[in-house]
Amino acid sequence: MRKIDLIIHPARFRILRALDRETLTTQEISDRLPDVPTSSIYRHLKLLLEGGVVEVAETQLVKGIQEKTYRLGSTAVLNAGDVAPLTAEEHVGYFTTYLLSLLHDFGAYVEAAEATNGAIDMLADRAGYREAAFYATPPELDAALAAMNEAFLPLIKHEPGNGRRRYKLATILHPTGENNE
Repeated sequence: MRKIDLIIHPARFRILRALDRETLTTQEISDRLPDVPTSSIYRHLKLLLEGGVVEVAETQLVKGIQEKTYRLGSTAVLNAGDVAPLTAEEHVGYFTTYLLSLLHDFGAYVEAAEATNGAIDMLADRAGYREAAFYATPPELDAALAAMNEAFLPLIKHEPGNGRRRYKLATILHPTGENNE
């Protein structure tokens, strides 16, 4: 199975995101993904292990049963070589899966906010969605992306605590098809 097929699958993608910054047991993964049957999590973890996308971080004996703790493997990120052979149709299919995962997360956020507060306060939560179109040369775009990476890298390294709330920033960047020079 191609690495992209291992990663960009609705259930496996969510498992990988759960393992993003921590090691987890199958039960802990299951607790974070209550809508995914535990038997499916075991099956997907087996595939991810075989593909090297996740690895066993630790094994311990719990009540006579060997309990494994999982973490992301060294091949958990797609690179240019992984996506180069994809057809346009495959790109759109994988992108759709990615968008659906964003939709799922945003839906969970607004449902939880409404259930907790009786209303959704996106301003207070620093949440939102928007689109900005701009003109840039490749070097200008590279400089802007480098500045964004530099600004967010320290935040990505933060640990929980000290009043921190976990946020997600998803970026989607593509040319619009307009070529006005």
